[in-house]
Amino acid sequence: GTHIGCDTSNCGACTVVLNGNAVKSCTVFAVQADGGKVTTVEGLATNGELHAVQEGFWEKHGLQCGFCTPGMIMMSYDLLSKNPSPSEEEIREGLAGNLCRCTGYHNIVSAVQYAAEKMSS
Repeated sequence: GTHIGCDTSNCGACTVVLNGNAVKSCTVFAVQADGGKVTTVEGLATNGELHAVQEGFWEKHGLQCGFCTPGMIMMSYDLLSKNPSPSEEEIREGLAGNLCRCTGYHNIVSAVQYAAEKMSS
């Protein structure tokens, strides 16, 4: 599930989607989210089926320790909702605010590309 990471908006592990926009939840007061639509990584799956972004991270091994994964998935979800066919550079730029200390990002980019392709078909 969603993690508390750095608590300073640096790592992105706590990323959720609030009213259609990815936010680092450590920078959002509860009163700001009151009455809003908050989507966490747990809210992406439908009827027990992984969302295409979640599936991409699974299929393309876009995770190792898993600490950053919920935030990466939510930022990727937000990116693809705004740009359904991003280039590799756009993916890397879109994920720049989310840190991963394990993977080197190659498989994360592959996971987002997988999800983009799956979502467009």
